[in-house]
Amino acid sequence: MLRGFPIARTLGNCLSISNYTRLAALIGPARTKEIIFTSRLVEAEEARALGLLSEVLPDHASLMERGETLARLVAGQAPLTLRATKEALRRIKEKMAPEEGRDLILMCYMSEDFREGMDAFLNKRKPEWRGR
Repeated sequence: MLRGFPIARTLGNCLSISNYTRLAALIGPARTKEIIFTSRLVEAEEARALGLLSEVLPDHASLMERGETLARLVAGQAPLTLRATKEALRRIKEKMAPEEGRDLILMCYMSEDFREGMDAFLNKRKPEWRGR
């Protein structure tokens, strides 16, 4: 299954600063730009190699079985260690205020291009971007 961010080709919107930050931390700024700028979709194995996925399973039954196994494993771990880890990661993430980047979201989602992208997507046609 292919995954990606074809937003530059389809809707003309953008990710949140938090999502850009997470993506760049996982795969680097250059690869982030390459995937978003080209609207290239990524195969499951490449996504795993990039660190976007931890595992690739062959089918739904395998996914359900693995989910059950992981749930049992995590449920058996020390709750305070899990809580401390989640809180530490939340604090690391919080170094940037959520409102930082709001202007970028508004610029894209309130634009004529976003409306054009939505219309083109819904009507199954190629959008005509104007940069407005």
